[in-house]
Amino acid sequence: MNWCHTWFGIALGGLLFAIFWMGTLTVVDSEIDQWMKPELRMTFDDGGGSVILDDLVLPRLQGEAKIGSFVIITLPKKREPFLEYSFDNLEGERTSVKLNPRDGTYIAETESEAASDFFYSFHYMLHIRWNNIGLWLVGFSSMAMLVLIVSGIFIHRKIFADFFTFRPWKALRRSTLDLHNLTSVVALPFYFFITVSGLLILFMIFLPWPISAIYSGDDGAFRDDYFGFVSLSEENPQAAEMQSLDQYLIQAANIWTERTGSPEVADVLYINNFGTENATVTARQLFTSKRVEVGKETLVFDAISGHILKDFSAGPARHAHTWLVGLHYIQFDHWPLRWLYLVCGLMGCVMIATGNLFWMRARIRTGREQTVQVRVIRALTVGAVSGIIIATGAFLIANRLLPAEAALLGNGRAALEIWAFFLTWISTFIHAAVRDKAAWRDQCWVIAVLGVSAILLNWITTGDHIPAMISEGIWSVASMDLILLAGALTAIWAALRLKKSETTGAFSKHVQTEPSDEAQAR
Repeated sequence: MNWCHTWFGIALGGLLFAIFWMGTLTVVDSEIDQWMKPELRMTFDDGGGSVILDDLVLPRLQGEAKIGSFVIITLPKKREPFLEYSFDNLEGERTSVKLNPRDGTYIAETESEAASDFFYSFHYMLHIRWNNIGLWLVGFSSMAMLVLIVSGIFIHRKIFADFFTFRPWKALRRSTLDLHNLTSVVALPFYFFITVSGLLILFMIFLPWPISAIYSGDDGAFRDDYFGFVSLSEENPQAAEMQSLDQYLIQAANIWTERTGSPEVADVLYINNFGTENATVTARQLFTSKRVEVGKETLVFDAISGHILKDFSAGPARHAHTWLVGLHYIQFDHWPLRWLYLVCGLMGCVMIATGNLFWMRARIRTGREQTVQVRVIRALTVGAVSGIIIATGAFLIANRLLPAEAALLGNGRAALEIWAFFLTWISTFIHAAVRDKAAWRDQCWVIAVLGVSAILLNWITTGDHIPAMISEGIWSVASMDLILLAGALTAIWAALRLKKSETTGAFSKHVQTEPSDEAQAR
């Protein structure tokens, strides 16, 4: 178990850190989006109940959407205070539009993938879309994470003692192991749940064979049963205009409220074959603010007659799955739990990083510091840990500095932000290889500078600073700046602690009193 835990951690620690880091950021993806896209900095508290789609959306669709287009309408929520809809325009290009839900004015948002697109896609597919390679890498890493969790429980048999043990005044190697054990034990249920639920979300990718066997390869039939959709006829329908969208929201809310005994609303509408005689409108509870489950209730209407074509409510097994998936996504409105997720995600990052650090400290203690093996692992760990944090800071800085119409070599502004992220990340690995053990201290100072710079650039480019955002009630942006400030202060403390440990010889002071790796494992 010790061998398994050590080498799975060393081999996949960097990848797991990147997945955990990006997953932690997606807990507050909407807030990061508002920081990176100042046009979205607004408040909206009624969850979309007063939005009139027949006035704001339907006329625009009838004039701009291609006949037969697939339309998605997402209603505003507290964390996403805008009305959004996407469709195929008259030229056949996919178009997404955001509107201010109060007056229907068009929001010309900053061109950026921000957190909801870039951080999110990186979290579950490493931003590698070709042949689902990124999905499979993340899936394999998630299985490895389960192996690390189970083997870690076997290794650390004094699990309750670890919960109360942290000695920061000890040698850095000792305190590193204490911190690894502490962060492993305190958030252990979170690590297990978040890993298993992440695998369950992508079960159609990882386990397609049972579905294919039961449905004889008919993916459409499976999706109809699983999501509550209705497959459409492939015939060429005649053009026909819809008369209303709001009636479907009202009807769905009435049916669900009567069924559950509590107020229920749809937060998304899907329109298939828009503008035709066989158009359908699907009302779903996808990411509602009051419910954990994802997609538990679905109603499909005939868009012309208004008749209900399908009333879908998840059965017991599907209901359990929607609850697990919803708890992983945490898109419902529960700020204490969201902060807990954020803290546990950061603890997971600390756990992974300190595990690799302890492995290196053990080799340094036995005189193997300058071996190729240790130097390679150190460079990879530095780049994977502090490097990806620096790359994230560079991504935020690029967002504030790039002009609105920025373009280079055929890449638009959003792509240039991503290039800034990856080029910066690559440079941190090179720096770590050159600077060796001093790279930790150097990159901590860089993190501090980037954090403070991001706060100042947000103030300079938008005029929004922490007191102003708090006074206006826009806590999303104020919280982002406060988190950046906390991160910068933490990086400064880490850099000073590393400098002190180097000058006082903290690594070698306790060589004779520290237990061996084998004794520690026992």
